[in-house]
Order: sequence, then C-alpha cells, then structure tokens
Amino acid sequence: MSVFPGGKVVFVGSIFRDVVAVSERFPKRGETIFGSEFFMGFGGKGANPCVMAARLGAQTSMVGRVGDDENGEAYIKHLEQCAVDIKNVKTVENTSSGVATIFVESSTGENEIIIVPGANAKLFPSDVQSAEDTIKGCSVLSTVLEISHNTALEALKLGRKHGLITILNAAPAVSNLDKELLENTDILILNETEAEIISGVTGDYRITSTKLQELGCTNIVVTLGAQGAVLIPKDAEPILIPVAKVEKVVDTTGAGDAFVGSVAYLLATQKSMPLKEVVKKACSLASYTVTRKGTQSSYPPRSQVLHLL
Repeated sequence: MSVFPGGKVVFVGSIFRDVVAVSERFPKRGETIFGSEFFMGFGGKGANPCVMAARLGAQTSMVGRVGDDENGEAYIKHLEQCAVDIKNVKTVENTSSGVATIFVESSTGENEIIIVPGANAKLFPSDVQSAEDTIKGCSVLSTVLEISHNTALEALKLGRKHGLITILNAAPAVSNLDKELLENTDILILNETEAEIISGVTGDYRITSTKLQELGCTNIVVTLGAQGAVLIPKDAEPILIPVAKVEKVVDTTGAGDAFVGSVAYLLATQKSMPLKEVVKKACSLASYTVTRKGTQSSYPPRSQVLHLL
C-alpha cells in the first residue's frame, strides 16, 4: 500500500472525560463493593488515538466537541499540552462534555464502560465541512462510530476527496451499518465481536471478513487482544500477526485506541512501510500501554518506545 507524503493526521471523533473506579473484581448485579482507587482522566475513541499519534511524533489535528463545563475546559487545555491542533475543537453552549464511567477489575486488568455522549452528539457533518482546510492538509484521516454516523461518513468522504488514507475504527459496532461508511474506508479496524455485529454473521475472522469485503471493505484489521491481530488485505489471504506476551496486565482501557493511533502515526510517517509491518508495530505499541493504568495516561512519549518504532 502506498503512503502519501507528510506526517499529518486528522482525527474526527469523540472526546470523553474518564471517571475511573478500580476494584479487585466487578460487582455482581445489585451488589455494592469497596474499590481501591479512583481517578479522572481523558478519553474518547476520537481523542485517544489522536493523543497516541501525537505522543509518537505525528502532527495531529482534532475535530470534535466539548461542553461548556469544567471537563470541557480541562480537555482543551490537555490537548494543547499534548501538542494537538485544536482549532476545530469547539465548545457547545448549555451542554455537558462527554463522560465515560469506567470500572477496572485490578485482578485481571479488564474493564466495563458506560458513556454519556453529551457534546459529542452535537458534532455534525457541517462541522466536518468547516474543517476541510485542515483535512486536506493531512495524509491520514481517522474516524469512529462513537459520533453520528453521518458525521463519520462526511469525514471519510472528505478524506477520499483529498487523497488521504482513511481509517474507520468501527466501535461501538452496530448491525446494518451504512455500506457507504465501509466503501469510503481504506482500513477498517475492529475486534472480533464488532466484526460479527457489523458483518451480520457469526464466526471467526475468516467468516466475518469475507462478508465485510462483500459489503465494500478493502483492508480489514481484526484485533485479537493478547493474541495480536489479523490483517485481511483485499484479494489476499489473512495474515496472522502475533504479539509478545505481556507479563503483567495492569489496565486494558484504551489499548484498542492506542492501536488505532499507532497505525495512523505509522501510515503518515513511514511512507514505504508495508501494511503488515504497520500492524505488527501497532500491536507492540498497544501492548506496551496495558502495563500502565488509565487511558491516555498509559500512552508513552516517543522517547520511551523508540525500540518499538
């Protein structure tokens, strides 16, 4: 796959403030248990990969919405500190910022999440059109299904219009997804459950990817958690890409988004790197993040992961 010149990436997507509670195990239905830790962080499947790509060294721009509250104000300052271009991050009046309530099971590192979209629900296709000058100056565009699907589609179409590599992180997955979203996507990234939901068929990646390609997908990446990922190129056999075992998993929150951000960074900066190698490196970078707690707080600066680049 050829990569366009430049190292600029634009992310069109969601912005959530994380509210995190940690306990040794998840409570049962109706049960109250004691937790061991509480903290707040920064998340969202649009902003997370944006920050990951920025920390790895890409020039990143964010297109999103926050509310006119303390969470929104804090998030804009945070993105500025991460060297993200925020001229297309706007504040929506009389609206709360998006909030993600995250429960982390410390014994396994697994998580459960409830999101309240808030201002994210007010990111419209017209807002993407207003960001066209930013988009056309980039080489990679990434979007997600955590915003209006019409807005995500507009982003993908604008990316295609200006010759960008387009990435769709198909989460949260829905059945009967608009085929136009898939047809305007160069690289579809999703996990096994999401692949089943969107394809409408049950089975492993061999079964779901066949259906997804019939729906218009070209390159598909199915993430397999601790087992790595599978790359299914158009008109080629699936390529299983394993990842080294992580000795101590602390928190898996945001690992999938770290993978997406790593893919976007590598596509934008490593012009001749084969897609298989991009996916392999992104798996290693995402694995690195599960050894640390939090979402964006687990994303390393470039200097800590030079050996993985």
